[in-house]
Amino acid sequence: MIMMSGGFAKLALLTPFTQERFGVPAAPYYAAKFIAARTAGCGPCAMLVVRMAEEAGVSAQQLASIARPGSADADMRLAADYATAVLANSFDLADMIETARSRFGEKGLWGLASAVAAGQFYPTLKRGVGAALSCDLLPAEFREVA
Repeated sequence: MIMMSGGFAKLALLTPFTQERFGVPAAPYYAAKFIAARTAGCGPCAMLVVRMAEEAGVSAQQLASIARPGSADADMRLAADYATAVLANSFDLADMIETARSRFGEKGLWGLASAVAAGQFYPTLKRGVGAALSCDLLPAEFREVA
């Protein structure tokens, strides 16, 4: 069954929110959003985040650097670690929130939180309607390295 047209219109209203950075610089914002999309398990969605980041001036190499421990710049590493902590509801989440708030401010914390939510939204929606059943893996340089 297809969603009624009013539902599609309401879904379109979500787009401005999922693209709002709340003052967070592009690199950490897209680092958080990429981690969220990658964690959702949809390679095409994660690569869409890479393309959006490139349009905002963040290179694919910068985003790939968060997959390798110690190679990303400090703000991107913080944003990636924050996203990972939020998604895992990790033990150190409260500390990560305070660190992110200290670095990016209250408004910036909302930006990182919205990046995580936005990065998870579309892959989850796609999975729910059966459109994510054929999601491909990410290219190797974007996969998490232990």
